[in-house]
Amino acid sequence: MRTITLQGEESKFHNLFSIRSRFDADRLPYEVETRVYVVDSYNEDYAPIMNDDDFMTLAEEQGRVYTLLTFQEAFNNEDVSSSTDVIRIIDVPKLN
Repeated sequence: MRTITLQGEESKFHNLFSIRSRFDADRLPYEVETRVYVVDSYNEDYAPIMNDDDFMTLAEEQGRVYTLLTFQEAFNNEDVSSSTDVIRIIDVPKLN
């Protein structure tokens, strides 16, 4: 966790807070985590033109969502097939 120490007049902090509260929190920068989503291309629900949300949902249903490190392990242990599996590398908001 990072700590920020602010120094200054209380009125300046109040102004900063009031400006910050006017922004849409969903549009503010956030940390992301890179995940690897894997789907078996022979799955009847899979389509090459799927959007990322549907692809992510299908991979989650199959229990095949990896961090970069766990994907490396799964690939090296041949849990992921390069001939039948389709992967997408997607940055998702990191949950705190």
